[in-house]
Amino acid sequence: MSIENRKKEHIEIALSPESQGPLTTLFEDVVLVHNAIPDVSYDEIDVSISFLGYKLNAPLIISGMTGGTEKAFEINRRLAELAEEFRIAIGVGSQRAMIENPSLLYTYKVVRDVAKSVPVIANIGFAQLKKIGIDQIESMVSAIEANALAVHLNPAQELVQVEGDKDFRGVLDILKDIVSKLSIPLIIKEVGNGLSKEVAEKLYSIGIKIFDVAGAGGTNWVKIELLRGLKSGADMTRFGEVFTAWGIPTAASICEVRSVAEDITVIGSGGIRSGLDIAKAISLGADLAAAAQPFLKSVAMGRGREYVNTILRQLKTAMALVNSKNIEELKHAPTIVLGRLAQWICSRKLRLRNNHIYIHCCY
Repeated sequence: MSIENRKKEHIEIALSPESQGPLTTLFEDVVLVHNAIPDVSYDEIDVSISFLGYKLNAPLIISGMTGGTEKAFEINRRLAELAEEFRIAIGVGSQRAMIENPSLLYTYKVVRDVAKSVPVIANIGFAQLKKIGIDQIESMVSAIEANALAVHLNPAQELVQVEGDKDFRGVLDILKDIVSKLSIPLIIKEVGNGLSKEVAEKLYSIGIKIFDVAGAGGTNWVKIELLRGLKSGADMTRFGEVFTAWGIPTAASICEVRSVAEDITVIGSGGIRSGLDIAKAISLGADLAAAAQPFLKSVAMGRGREYVNTILRQLKTAMALVNSKNIEELKHAPTIVLGRLAQWICSRKLRLRNNHIYIHCCY
């Protein structure tokens, strides 16, 4: 199957309920402590942040989703309009299709053409790094005038994908070389299975300082590939179904990566669906959040602006209710962690940034 057809299938399946879960993000185990006498004015709450040299109006990224098809061009145009209007960052989907067929560049470049005043994030899979050199990578990012390059780690997806790459040897050495030569920052992101402390420590040791955890609890790319296999007649479910519940839940992954160092940027993503999710992610240790499927769904329904307005109102409301005037104060909002997430943090002995997190460790 061509990459272009694969991209079309990914879009269609990602919009279906079957692409979600079964794991949860574990944000249900996070409770922001209600403040009944907040000393704030809702209208003066500041949710702006600085990221990649830009001032954003909200701590939010539209995650890279697509590119390489005519349908992807239209989706990326609509997403870029949202990013520009609300001054939030935006990524493009994997640019592998563009590398293999340069005529597809326009489906990615539309993002920069429309979103002129916000950060644009290029995207390539780690499995492709062995096949392209630094010159090709620089050409790929400059073609869309990107401000950073996201390298997505998706071994679980690759292993269950019929056409997937299954040789992951030497990737850390390649990443080390890219970090030393690339003219823009490198972002490491997962695609729905999360980043662990150990992986983040290895990447931090070679100079990477921006991590998008993309944890479990949202869109499930193992399920998507199994559904693609069923459609094509290559039934992988007997082998792959046990891995649909594989991964590190988003809330746990944020805590894992944050425990590595203070001088890193942590992007909380994977099942982010509301402004309250964003607030919880930041209180746990994220600096900003990212989402993909809800943006894809909202623009498909013609409700993109409504969705962004709703989640920003939810975020500001949550901040008012914990007496946080800005994002820096939200990072230290009183927070209780219960259940599985509390057990995870205690078992892993994770060090968190927020000195007002109260963890219920029960053995």
